[in-house]
Amino acid sequence: MKKYFCIILAVILCASAFSQDFELNVDFVFEEGVSYAQVTRVEKLEDRSNFVRENMMIGAFFTTKTVGLPLVDLSLDVSAYYPFYQAFNGMEQHPRNVVNYAFDTYLAAYYDYDWFEYVIFSGSLGMHYMYQLTDEWHMHYVGLGLSIGFELPVSPGWTIVNKNFVSLDNPNLGKNKNIQKFEGCYSYHINLGVRYSRRIRNEYSYISGGPEPVEGPSSTDAL
Repeated sequence: MKKYFCIILAVILCASAFSQDFELNVDFVFEEGVSYAQVTRVEKLEDRSNFVRENMMIGAFFTTKTVGLPLVDLSLDVSAYYPFYQAFNGMEQHPRNVVNYAFDTYLAAYYDYDWFEYVIFSGSLGMHYMYQLTDEWHMHYVGLGLSIGFELPVSPGWTIVNKNFVSLDNPNLGKNKNIQKFEGCYSYHINLGVRYSRRIRNEYSYISGGPEPVEGPSSTDAL
């Protein structure tokens, strides 16, 4: 039930964002790059120390963001990962499957803080979902995420983007919870990539060295 509720909520939020495009002149920007994730699952035991399973994964991400919505804008991150390291209670484990992988989404409301002209900080709060194929199970995680990041405007059209977010998830969605139930899961993600936009230009950038000139009436036109 929780899975279907989250899917429906995500569809509603995305539909409302796209519908605003026809009413409020909302633009969309796109970002892509590399991503790193570290996922930790905790299985609580009463008669001994807890079981802790860790995965370190590398992959790529794609992000679409709205620009121009009232109050806050929306962002949707989609990532694909390959786990290159896994451990059980701190001891490295070798995978039994030929290929393990994971997919990750993060739908959030974000806000940019342009306190500095050449460095823009951003923060977001939203819903996190991840699917992970492990040696034992098809894992489904749903929870809340919080992110902070920064943007470096390299040129009027190009921007280096960074996002660091943590999530607290429920990893017990699916039938595997009846056999192996986890107490909880937390993860940490780092995204580093670029954004190029022809419509949304950087007012300040490192290469241009200052704000782009604004076209307007000359002094002779005012006479």
